[in-house]
Amino acid sequence: MTTLNRFPLLGLWAEEAARRLGYRKDDAEALGHAYAVLYAIRARPRVHAPASQPGAPAARAKKKANAHRIHFCGDDIDVAYDVDGRLRGKVGGGRPQTPASYEAAVQAKFPPHYYEEAQKAFRDLMKTFPPRALAGRLVYDMYDQWKKACGVGRLVDLDRLLEWVRRRVGASVRRSA
Repeated sequence: MTTLNRFPLLGLWAEEAARRLGYRKDDAEALGHAYAVLYAIRARPRVHAPASQPGAPAARAKKKANAHRIHFCGDDIDVAYDVDGRLRGKVGGGRPQTPASYEAAVQAKFPPHYYEEAQKAFRDLMKTFPPRALAGRLVYDMYDQWKKACGVGRLVDLDRLLEWVRRRVGASVRRSA
């Protein structure tokens, strides 16, 4: 059984959704990484800064005022644009999510040949939905389904995931025939 952490899988999943929504490859990679970071942050236990910490609310307000946000797959994602107008994720306040960070944090984590197989399978499944359907919570809801169906603790069985996706693509093809 070949397994992988959910983070890179969610990054690729969101990248393929972004491609289906019409984003350029580099923008889609930045969004895929940003979306995975967003859900990694949401999965962590919350620790609140003490109210007495000087400047904490003001610093957060300033950050929010300077941030651009886009609505992506049912969520608002903090982004910035570089000098060439390319989208860069700004989720989490750390380093921006870029095509290079996508390659390091998402693509490089896959075992040999699985990235290409998962990318093709995800792309084929995304094509079965009109882009407007992906604008809402469907992308996360399907991710939630496959992480539960194919999960092994906090990891995902890649072969089960590929089979899960292929069954849905096949069912969609049969419905449309």
